[in-house]
Amino acid sequence: MFDLDSRLLNIFYHIYKSKSVSMAADAIGVSQPTISNGLVKIRQHFDDPLFLRVGNEMIPTELAKQIFPLVSEVINKVESINNFSLHFEPSKSDMILTLAMTDVSHLVLLPKISNFLAQSAPQIRINVRPISLETSYQMANGEIDMAIGFLPQLEDGFYQQKLFSQRYVVISRKDHPRINAQNFTIEDYMRELHIDIDTGVGHYQIENALQNSGVKRDILIRLPSYLGVGLMVQETDAIATVPYYLSKVLLSRDNLQILDAPVDFPTYSIKQHWHMCCHHKTSHQWFRKSCYEIFKNMS
Repeated sequence: MFDLDSRLLNIFYHIYKSKSVSMAADAIGVSQPTISNGLVKIRQHFDDPLFLRVGNEMIPTELAKQIFPLVSEVINKVESINNFSLHFEPSKSDMILTLAMTDVSHLVLLPKISNFLAQSAPQIRINVRPISLETSYQMANGEIDMAIGFLPQLEDGFYQQKLFSQRYVVISRKDHPRINAQNFTIEDYMRELHIDIDTGVGHYQIENALQNSGVKRDILIRLPSYLGVGLMVQETDAIATVPYYLSKVLLSRDNLQILDAPVDFPTYSIKQHWHMCCHHKTSHQWFRKSCYEIFKNMS
């Protein structure tokens, strides 16, 4: 058995993070055959396949999951040392950022981040992952660089910074036969059919506010995310309770209108969250500061 050098550890690290040989090659700046040959050596060292191809992704084995935190710690420490001696230049960086986001953040925040990077750091690339039960673990071991959204479950043990506040509004189609946008009442809200979006924590906030107000909704359809709500409301007489900044994005479809919610729904904070393993990296400090500047005036 031969010893693994830093080059092979780096190959393992980037395949694990990107779930892709080609993306690992792009991140490191070598050819795909170089990555594949390196992976063969790592597999021989551990006598384990380490990654199994499922569709277009390289899925880690149980052994790979166990050793990744150790490899990640080594890679992050080496990068931290390098960052102390190298000035980060966004315009020249080709790093890949892995962000965990809610579906609302996909629609509201990601386009603004992408436009900013196109102007300030055109070679930086982004991988987006959904928020899951494993997000905190993946952030702790360096697999995810940052999480953005309404994520109260990440507030303990992670750095966080508020970007802006969100509130809930109601949307309906513009030519709705029974709704007057200037006089939308609680009776109107209870009378109409609703599209309900069950996204976890945010959904509980809505349900708690409705219960406290004694309001019951007649649910026509329940959706697992906000991605289809605009089209459903546009094509039916049903209404939906959604975050305000999402409603502004959906309004671009023309046949929707925004109504002030007749129920006292709570506001909540959209934050960026990161683990201590990324806290001192100059590249991450630059990106966090940039996100703050992009979104701080949204409220």
